Amino acid sequence: MILLTGLGSNTGLRVARRLLKSGNDFTALVNDEQKDIDLKSKKVTLVKGNLSKPDAIKKAMEGIESALLISPITEGQFKLEKNFIDAAKKAGVKHVVKYSAIGADSDSPCAILRTHGESENYLKKSGLRYTIIRPNIFMQDFVEFYGQDIRKKKQLKLPLRNAKCGYIDERDAARFIKKVLTSNTVKNKTYTLTGPESLSCKEIAELISDTMGKKISYVDIKPKEFKKDLMNAGFKEPVAEAYSDLYKYVRDGICNQITDDIYKLTERQPHTFEEFLDDNVKFFLGK
Repeated sequence: MILLTGLGSNTGLRVARRLLKSGNDFTALVNDEQKDIDLKSKKVTLVKGNLSKPDAIKKAMEGIESALLISPITEGQFKLEKNFIDAAKKAGVKHVVKYSAIGADSDSPCAILRTHGESENYLKKSGLRYTIIRPNIFMQDFVEFYGQDIRKKKQLKLPLRNAKCGYIDERDAARFIKKVLTSNTVKNKTYTLTGPESLSCKEIAELISDTMGKKISYVDIKPKEFKKDLMNAGFKEPVAEAYSDLYKYVRDGICNQITDDIYKLTERQPHTFEEFLDDNVKFFLGK
């Protein structure tokens, strides 16, 4: 049996739907906002709670062999992930899959990367069989977070200068995670997930221009303005501050990486950015 967390994230929900489509039984730990998600099936068991509720985690762990740990970017994130890892060990879970971030490092000055690094280290020292997955920045951000500026103002605003990034499609990350959760061969490995190409924001603006048939300009902004834009998009200030801090390191090139980890495990190439745009053409054209 598989346990999922993080169904409030696009990646977590995509993993759940892939498991359901392929006929896998699983349990999902869901909070009040997630309890009505469309996963009604005899193969799915929903346990109400979150990573701050040890009793709920304990209940969700019953009969579990593989568990996916996806936690929100929040104050006290390491403590939440520690709760989960401790509960998994106590329950006799055989395999924990930790969803981390590219560049994770317990010594990083960046709060997001440092927290993920601390959790990775704790998991490695726990004695549990583990898989650590470090995704690059998601292509879907260009729809969810920057899409309205692109559509309405014909501009892409980010604090990245000319930095390149191996953006990844969330669909590929979910496909990879599903493979890891249902495979008995993966053990104590760290994977870095990227797309097949590394692109600058200027290059992405050109690709979006071709898709929309309209000129989209890249506007380089300061981190403070990026933080403000995130808050206007609905992010709470501490989270917006954390992402603004992270993007300083993206700007310095930490995400300019390309790996073949997705292909090596799934034997399928990840989506290109152009393919992502083609699949979301209705959004960009406002249809």
